[in-house]
Amino acid sequence: MSTNGQKTDYSQMVDYLENLLARQRDRLSVYDIDGARAIADQTAPLTDELTSKRILSQPEFVEHRQRLQQQYKDICMIIADQRQEVADKLS
Repeated sequence: MSTNGQKTDYSQMVDYLENLLARQRDRLSVYDIDGARAIADQTAPLTDELTSKRILSQPEFVEHRQRLQQQYKDICMIIADQRQEVADKLS
């Protein structure tokens, strides 16, 4: 990541990932599991690339990393809440 063009590309990639996660959270909040799954399929290659190159470990991406971690926590909480709701309805 030695050129400004590459930094910009990674910055755009991280921004796009944040946008996808927000859309995924929105899909989950209205119980659109298929839509959320389709978005998850789009996020996988982005997270693979960012992880393999350790982009989010770089100082200029600290805030992005924190926001992404929060978004993933939010998504996990929504899924856990929905599982509990289904379990309650089945019992």
